[in-house]
Amino acid sequence: MMHRRSRRGFTLIEVVFAITLLMGVVLALSMGTIKFRANVSDSNVRSRAQARGDMQVAMARTWPTWSTLENLTGAAYNETADGIITSTTVVADTLNGKRIKRITVTITSSPASAMPIPIRRMISVAAP
Repeated sequence: MMHRRSRRGFTLIEVVFAITLLMGVVLALSMGTIKFRANVSDSNVRSRAQARGDMQVAMARTWPTWSTLENLTGAAYNETADGIITSTTVVADTLNGKRIKRITVTITSSPASAMPIPIRRMISVAAP
């Protein structure tokens, strides 16, 4: 008669299956973490860009003289920092006797992949 031994431990197939399953879970978690980190980074760039646009609009609102608003288009007022590029355009609208200047602030990023859609802030300032 054959003597049966009691089974202790795991078979090789069970160990390989458990390791494969564990590797799949770890891989899925790491991919999720990488994607989450990229989204947080992109959100950070957009937040800083929106703050920069709001700052430019606030500067236009408090500009000392209406006749010199075009100076906002100069490089001194449109700094590039941390990959965020700010550009301001000032267009005078004198149709129908109105004296209005339309100010558009456009914020982009370098590289463009960090912020594929530019942020724009627009205001109109009437002559005093």
